[in-house]
Order: sequence, then C-alpha cells, then structure tokens
Amino acid sequence: MSPALWGGSRAERSPGGLPPPMTNRLALVLGGLVLGLLVLDLGILHTGATLFLGRKFADLVEYLSFWR
Repeated sequence: MSPALWGGSRAERSPGGLPPPMTNRLALVLGGLVLGLLVLDLGILHTGATLFLGRKFADLVEYLSFWR
C-alpha cells in the first residue's frame, strides 16, 4: 500500500517476518517534512499549531500519568 519507491507492500522481509528497517531516505523525508511544517507554522500561523500540539501533548502526558 505504500509507494514502490519506499519498498511498497511487497518489500522483502527478514527471516523473522519483520518488515525491513527504516531507510536513510525515508528518515530524511520524514525529518524534512516535520521541519517544513514547523517553518510553515512559524511563518503563517505564528507558532499557533505548535503551541496547540504542545499543550495537547502535555494534557496527554498528564492523563497517562494517572495510569501509572
């Protein structure tokens, strides 16, 4: 289901049946996407989305600490 460029759904599997590890290309693409979205947020929303996600993450951590 994923693009053939990333290995696709027919990627070779290791003997244990696990999918292949993350490649350098995929790591760079995902890192670039995250950095691009942060720059976009800084330029257009003036860090509104980053602040919102940070607050929601803090709420999630507080909620999960209840289960500890």
